[in-house]
Amino acid sequence: MFKLRLLCPVAVLALIALSGCGSSLPTLVPPETPPEREAETSPAARDRYAFHNQCWVLRSAATGAYVQRDGNRYHAVSTTLADAEKFYFKPSRLGEYLLMDRQGDLLRAGPAATTARALAMADDASRFTLKVVGDSVPYPAEPAVFVEPSPANLAAFRGFIDPLVAGERHTLARFNDGQPLGLDADGQLGVDVADPAQQQFEILAAVDCLAFPEAHDNTEGDTFSGTTADGKVLGMADVHVHISATEFLGGAQWGDPFHPLGVTHALGNCQADHGPQGALDAVGALLGNQFTGHNTDGWPTFTSWPARDMLTHEAIYWKWLERAWKAGLRIAVNDVVDNETLCKLQRNITAAPITDCNEMNNAARQVGTMYAMQAYIDAQYGGPGEGWFRVVLDPVEARQVIEDGKLAVVLGAEISNLFDCKLTYNPLRSQEPFEETGTGLLENRYSCRMTETGADDEILTQMDRLWDLGIRQIISIHEFDNAFGGNGIFDALVLNIGNRENTGGIPDLADITTLTDIGALTGVLAVPDGMSPLGNLPLLGEAATGEFWTTYDCPTVDDPSVGGGFFSDDRAGTVMTSLPPGCLFVGQGGRPGGALPCYPSTPQCNARWMTPMGLYTYRKLMERGWIIDVDHLEFEMKNQLLELAEAQPQTYPLVSTHGTFGGMSNAQAIRILQGGGYIYPSLSDGVSHLTLLDELKGLWNTAGQPFEFGFGFGTDTNGLSAQAPPRDEIAPGDAISYPFNLFSQPNFAALAEFESVRSLRFEQPEERDAQGQGRTWNQDLDGNAHYGMLADTVQEMQIEGQPQQLRDVYHSAEVYLQTWERTVAARNAIAAAGQSTVPDGLLRAAPLPASPIKLD
Repeated sequence: MFKLRLLCPVAVLALIALSGCGSSLPTLVPPETPPEREAETSPAARDRYAFHNQCWVLRSAATGAYVQRDGNRYHAVSTTLADAEKFYFKPSRLGEYLLMDRQGDLLRAGPAATTARALAMADDASRFTLKVVGDSVPYPAEPAVFVEPSPANLAAFRGFIDPLVAGERHTLARFNDGQPLGLDADGQLGVDVADPAQQQFEILAAVDCLAFPEAHDNTEGDTFSGTTADGKVLGMADVHVHISATEFLGGAQWGDPFHPLGVTHALGNCQADHGPQGALDAVGALLGNQFTGHNTDGWPTFTSWPARDMLTHEAIYWKWLERAWKAGLRIAVNDVVDNETLCKLQRNITAAPITDCNEMNNAARQVGTMYAMQAYIDAQYGGPGEGWFRVVLDPVEARQVIEDGKLAVVLGAEISNLFDCKLTYNPLRSQEPFEETGTGLLENRYSCRMTETGADDEILTQMDRLWDLGIRQIISIHEFDNAFGGNGIFDALVLNIGNRENTGGIPDLADITTLTDIGALTGVLAVPDGMSPLGNLPLLGEAATGEFWTTYDCPTVDDPSVGGGFFSDDRAGTVMTSLPPGCLFVGQGGRPGGALPCYPSTPQCNARWMTPMGLYTYRKLMERGWIIDVDHLEFEMKNQLLELAEAQPQTYPLVSTHGTFGGMSNAQAIRILQGGGYIYPSLSDGVSHLTLLDELKGLWNTAGQPFEFGFGFGTDTNGLSAQAPPRDEIAPGDAISYPFNLFSQPNFAALAEFESVRSLRFEQPEERDAQGQGRTWNQDLDGNAHYGMLADTVQEMQIEGQPQQLRDVYHSAEVYLQTWERTVAARNAIAAAGQSTVPDGLLRAAPLPASPIKLD
């Protein structure tokens, strides 16, 4: 439970456009800079969190001797302050610290004596839990990085009210086994000391420590808090981002949004995973321009990464996210994410393979990462609730967090095999998708079941699993077909091959352990289905049942159901990679695709529409109040889901979070807006974003302005999606000048809401170490190289836009919360009615082609 600051009286809110008891957060000392202060000679009563990012000396409470460095070890024999070693206390989590001395080494507790250990070689033996002497509080376990937390663990962690026990004497215990530091008879510091009196220290304020290495937010000043004069929150919403995508894709992603051992470990050299010159970065090579490899050096020189198109490297380090928060980001929807097919590709060759590529398991583990990150940021600012990053579970909590000036983090999920509902095609099937049962000897099979018999209902079991972890937003179909229906087509080659593999294609080496396994997977042992990346050994393939997309001709702008056009550039369908003219359509019902990638040249949409399993799942999602994202759904499936949402006792809002993947017509966009949802596109450059804003606002006017308008975005950062391009490719001649005071720029100056933050200063994005090594980025030249440069994209909008457009962007957090509130209300209406409603004719088949053969 975090500690809320006092809110100003409502009367004050009516007098100023932006409130917050002074209209900004109290000044926080930047974690990378020890504060200026005077040294102490006597201890003060402090709680276990008060030592964050500051300079201290250790004095034995029993002998009065100061801990000092002696060669490569530490002891305490001198009572002279000048002899004391000065330690920078860097939080590694709540109540836990790394102690770095003035030579830049960490105090490390080995089997007995303590030694100095270089930061580059640091390990968990340099992490120390700090407690007040006599503190017997049962602190709940913090969720851990990439470990699925139990609901009980989360409840205890979220509900804990820290008593903030303070005292003048403290203990330091080794993180990995709880052994306390102490002084032996010779004054040597170690962990084999039995006398409790020799395990107590006075921790005194000092000056002139060596600052612990840290990345930078490159800002000066405070951001805003409170609400606007009409009681609404102010801020931007990024409703589709992947902060937790640290371990996904079988280890393809390099880097961490935070690390207990600091930035040099979070953003270090990627050679450990990606190999020399990035030679093992298979996913990066497949999806980007990295076939020639890349420089692997990390912080602070960053020769090749982060970069807008280096898709397998960390781009949301917590200090970069802090820069975006200061620029006004107030909602971040973190989608836990994985892709089984790409995971299996990467884990065959990575240096540190992940053995479990199950998407549900890895998505659940990422929840632990998000709560661990919240605790880590809290630790940097002085204790539970003191940071600016808060995971929220409902719109009420989110409003309170944003009013307090912090970032409300909503958890979502984006995986292809949601709820473990993977599809395996059977080429001999007779059931159309709208008839499928997931059973039958010759029919398509699912890896989940749909029943209403308690524990046997795997859909509800897995749905409860994610809900209990705090996930509230869902993408039901991602990049491949699953048991619920088909995905929206937006990639003509790579994802079509992936669809074949995900629905019964090539196994990877980790799936084959015995000859029996090989026989079961292959059916015939003589036909290789692929090649092993380990030498030239053939990988014996299964009797391939996976299929390429089966398709139909997409609707056109002339179709009355389209409503005169398509919103955004992500049109419905794309021209598929195809065999030469004259090939047969062998997909289900004589449609294009299936076993052969044979398609007409006209834009093709996925013929796998909503299944009975899909209908069942969407009803359950609505009955439980999930925020349902239509992105990645096949074009006609969007219509089916809209029909279901509109049939409920109160229209159930639907949302689009990052560019309408799979296509969205004007008519569909209008229906989403009329139903109380929102449509936020992927964020490219600032100019393009404002163009899309005007386009959607025109549809909002056509819809009758049914609800308030806001225009956020879904950056998809860390989601294998390239970020904003360099500005000189967009609007040459209007260069961004650094530094800039964002909210005092002309178009912001016309908005009273930002009066309190006119002095907030954004320097040029830069990373430097103590020796001055590092690099800078420039929006004009680099685009959004990392997430902190969201502030620079906003500056683009300020240069090119109008005050009302900026107001719409900064109204996107409020509109998100209003949509969430309408979702809760729609769920309650369904509950009052007893169950969700299904309109007649919802399940139906895709059209058949006019000809059974490719003629062009």
